[in-house]
Amino acid sequence: MLLFGVVRLSERRAAFVSAVTHELRTPLTTFQMYAEMLSEGMVPDPDRQRGYLNTLRAEAARLIHLVENVLSYARLERSTSQHRMKDVPLGELIEQVKGRLIDRARPAGMELVDRGDDSAFSTVVRVNPSAVEQILFNLVDNACKYAGTGADKRLCLIAKRSGRATFRVQGQLRLRDHGPGISRGDCRRLFRPFSKSSQEAANSAPGVGLGLALSRRLARDMGGDLRLDTSVADGACFVLTLLSSM
Repeated sequence: MLLFGVVRLSERRAAFVSAVTHELRTPLTTFQMYAEMLSEGMVPDPDRQRGYLNTLRAEAARLIHLVENVLSYARLERSTSQHRMKDVPLGELIEQVKGRLIDRARPAGMELVDRGDDSAFSTVVRVNPSAVEQILFNLVDNACKYAGTGADKRLCLIAKRSGRATFRVQGQLRLRDHGPGISRGDCRRLFRPFSKSSQEAANSAPGVGLGLALSRRLARDMGGDLRLDTSVADGACFVLTLLSSM
């Protein structure tokens, strides 16, 4: 069993390296080609120049996001993640992170809408704000890739308070889209790391299949959790549970 586990881990890591290599090749090729064309004066039209520059900016953001995820996962694998825990009300936490989420959603034609009542927004959770931002960005990034073709372009970020007086109160952040949803087969491997091969990476939306695995690890590293709400039929809804400071 131990040998089988080692072999399986080695296979997943090899597939992961292959997928990352493919994912890096595409934006780097775009960078080289567009930079050469711009530097050699092959794009004289100002509107086309702006279009090329916007593409380069988008590809740079894509590379940064990929590198952030890979480095964060590597730190968790080595158990060297930085614990920067703070007590933050859910409403304040949303305000801190939603600017970056809106910036990611806008180019995909999607609108981020945050909701919650005063009880939810005032719930104080103990979190690493940077980790929460990375989790939510991964969720929004996935929604933009897979739910952007839906008629309803809203991404709903919903704050909730859960728990009773006899138990520890929890805060929840739910990210809901209105896309095609997630198939039962994909649900089974949704949070597995190294689950996307180079062939899958080439024939699917950009990404290497690491974001959700990393996001769950980050959530659990803070004492919380990340799961898919399978009761939602229209689209996909991910639930990030965070422990209160009380």
